[in-house]
Formats: sequence, structure tokens, C-alpha cells
Amino acid sequence: MNAQLVRYIRGYVKLYVVGPSFERLINRLVEEKIPAWDIRRSGEGRGEFFIALPDYFRLKPLLKETGCRMRTRERHGFPFFLDKLGTRKWFVAGAAAFLVGLYLLSQVVWTVQVDGNDTIPEEHILQAASEQGIYPLQWKLRMGDPGVLADRLARTIPNVAWVGVDVQGATVTIRVVEATVPAKRAPQNPRHLVSTSDAVITRIIADKGVPLVGVHSRVKRGDILISGILGDEENRDVVVADGDVRGLVWYEYNVQAPVVKQHQALTGESRSTFHLVLGERALQITGYFQKPYAEERIETDRKQLRFGPWTAPVGWMTVTHLEASIVEETRTTEEAKEAGLANARADLIATLGGDTVIRAEKILHERTDNGKVIMTVLFEAEVDLATERPILEQELAPPDKKDRP
Repeated sequence: MNAQLVRYIRGYVKLYVVGPSFERLINRLVEEKIPAWDIRRSGEGRGEFFIALPDYFRLKPLLKETGCRMRTRERHGFPFFLDKLGTRKWFVAGAAAFLVGLYLLSQVVWTVQVDGNDTIPEEHILQAASEQGIYPLQWKLRMGDPGVLADRLARTIPNVAWVGVDVQGATVTIRVVEATVPAKRAPQNPRHLVSTSDAVITRIIADKGVPLVGVHSRVKRGDILISGILGDEENRDVVVADGDVRGLVWYEYNVQAPVVKQHQALTGESRSTFHLVLGERALQITGYFQKPYAEERIETDRKQLRFGPWTAPVGWMTVTHLEASIVEETRTTEEAKEAGLANARADLIATLGGDTVIRAEKILHERTDNGKVIMTVLFEAEVDLATERPILEQELAPPDKKDRP
């Protein structure tokens, strides 16, 4: 341990010594193995030096023996610091106990979270982690090495390619990379591909089966697009029809777009509340008597105590309430129409699927009523038309049996 630190903990004093035998006193200190340092002679029979506080009380017989007298010039070290505190010793003790408590809290796991799982239930991962000693209120020292824990979890949890255990402060994060498991393909029965709607065909590609329509053909809902029956009436075979069929479909939409648009704007006024945080719980300290704003936006700033690489579960949080007001923005009729059409397009694509392409649109009727632009719009969209339909038994019967009642 550092010698200066040891001296500070034990305490030391600077002495001024006067007497006819100052040099003899120094020699006696050496003989008695009493450490002294920074020895300086300031005149005939006078000098000063530093000595540790426990050795200070061993000087009395030596002073008497050499006929010297001493006076204390300076006092240093922890014992004198405590003496200066007086009645504040308990405050220091409490502060030290608080810091020790924080350190102990930082050595406890408060939160266990899972990241990266899509198909594996989080409860299964947490249960496996608990069996390996990873659970809230567990001492981090008792958990063991994170790398070893990760290997054990990888062997315990099914359908994972990799598991990592990351310890940050009082939080343990279990990161999971799931193994790619080929999807089990359900056995398929012979089928046709039929149209989901009345449409005009724009593209048809048959991977399996026989296409019964061509490009620009007009079909109705339920018409067979790609047949799963191969061959003629005498030599027939059935397959699972597969392919890509797209067509133009028309959809009529009723669109309403307000001319006056409302949105939230900040006024510049704000108020804050201060909270103490322990784990995932927060205790509000200030701001109990503040009046809430009618409209507001809330921003949160949370901080935690850190001791080097360790993060304690104790911290503080400032919640700022920003006053807002509702602002009305008046748009032109054309701007309102365009906003309404954009919303209708987005809704149509979300309903029909991301591969939908809107080819054309036509406003059939338009009027303004009660601050709104009301339109009836016809959209022409190119969509995926094909859907499955099982091959019926009567479709496979010979022609003479089909005609029988």
C-alpha cells in the first residue's frame, strides 16, 4: 500500500523541538526504531520533523532523557479529520453506509431481458435462464462467467443458433439468434387456381397446370385461370396448379378530406417533475401541486448512477411537460383533395397487399359539404388474382357420367 496513504490513515504530526541535545534526540529515535522524516535543523538546539501519531506518545521518555521540549506545529491524517467533524461523524458514517449500500445494490441483478427472439416464447427463455441461475435479485458474483452461461443456455433452449449473455450494471440481457428451421410444407391436394374477382388479365404464367385464359381476357370471380387437370378425357392426370396471374380490378372509394386540418403546436411553456428511480419503479419528489396543461407533450430524461463499468439500479428522472395548443390550418380545396386521395391510395394498397399497383384513378363525383371535400373515386388497380380451389370429383368423371342426373 502507498506509504503516504498509510500515514494519512494512521495520522501524523509536525513537531518543533527545542533543547540542548536535539541531535541526541534524533539518534535515540533511530535506536528505538521510531520513524521520523523531513528532519530539519532551524538553529542551535532547535529543529523540526514529522512523526506518526502512534509514535508521538513514545516520545515523552526520550524528551525527558535528552532534556528537550516539543511543540506541535501541524496535524494531518484521518484521525484529526474525524476529530474536526465532531457531531458530524454520524453524517459521514451514514454517507459511507449509503455508498456501500449502492455498491451492494449494483452487485444484484434487477432486470433480466430477452432480445432477438421471434418464434421462441420469452417465458421459455427466462425459465431456462432461471434454471442456470440468471434471475432477478440474484448476486452477479454467484451467476458465474457469462460465456459459460451462454453455452449452457444454447444447449438448453431448442431451435437457437447462438446465445449471448450480456451483463450491464444491474441488467442482464440474453441475446438470441434463432436457428433457421425450414417450414414444414403441408401436403397439397390437386387444385385449380381461380380468380378472386372480376378482372381483365394482364399477365399469366403457369408453372404447373394448364392456363385457360390469356392476356386481355375478361374473367369473373371463380373462373378457372390455371387448371390442375392435364391430358384429355381418356388420359388424365391431376396436379397442384401453380403460377402467377395478375389482372386489372376496379374499386370504388368514398373519400372525405377536411379543408381545416388540426395539429398540435408547442407554446413554449413547460413544467418539470423530478423522480427518484429504483429499478423499474419511480417515486415522484416534486411537482405535486402543478396544474396539468389541457394539451401537452411529455419528454423524459432518465439517468442512473455509475461506478466505473458498473451501473447501479438507483437513479433519477426528469419528466418535462411541454404545453401545446391545437392549431388549425386551412387548406385549399385542391390540397384537401390530394391529401384525401393519398390516404385512399395508401389504404387500398394496405388492404390488397404490397404488390398492388394503382394504374389509374377517376373522380366520379365531388362536392364540398360542412368543411369537407367529399369524393367518389374509382381506382384501377393491378392485383394478384389467383387463389386455390380444390378439384371436384365430378370434374374428373367421364363425360357420360357427368351428364347423368
